[in-house]
Amino acid sequence: MSLLTTEKLVKEYGQRRVVSGVSIHVNAGEIVGLLGPNGAGKSVLLKMLLEKETPDAGEIKIGPSISIGHYSQEHETLDFNQTVVDAVRYAGEMNEGRATAFLLHYLFTYKQVTQKISELSGGERSRLQLALLVLSGANFLLLDEPTNNLDIASAEVLEEALTEFEGTVLVISHDRYFLDRTVERLLAIEDGQLVEYAGGYSDYLEKKAKKS
Repeated sequence: MSLLTTEKLVKEYGQRRVVSGVSIHVNAGEIVGLLGPNGAGKSVLLKMLLEKETPDAGEIKIGPSISIGHYSQEHETLDFNQTVVDAVRYAGEMNEGRATAFLLHYLFTYKQVTQKISELSGGERSRLQLALLVLSGANFLLLDEPTNNLDIASAEVLEEALTEFEGTVLVISHDRYFLDRTVERLLAIEDGQLVEYAGGYSDYLEKKAKKS
């Protein structure tokens, strides 16, 4: 069943066309990667899907009963004045004990649980943002470079969470190892156009090499 379809999306800023006729099709339950060089319009595309930007042309169709969860590499979805445990308590409607146990699964220490989010490192904020996404009830995740700032153990927590996730995921990433372990297919922006490749990043490189 189709969950997301975009048809010939165009986005321009002044004389610069950032997104040029991009059409995407994502089925329910898929984990799909989105690749492209810096400035190719990947983050702008996500903003259009989140209705933070309006396309200049084209159409976006998202299926019914879809709740979108967004993971941003800038962490702007976090309230830096909250403590870590309070953020999880409110998001998951749970008591402090359950919230603490949940956070330990995401590699937080007992000391970190009581800290303000503003005191966390970039990697710790990334892990917290992931934990809150899992609690949000979203069934369609849009992830923008989720492994940035993550060490190996934290990246493994992310991979495990995505494996257990029963919804749909569209992820922007340049992390070859992460893409190989999580996605079913890749959408690559090449010369302003979207090209589809089955499999992970290694499959993508192999098929690209055969084309050249």
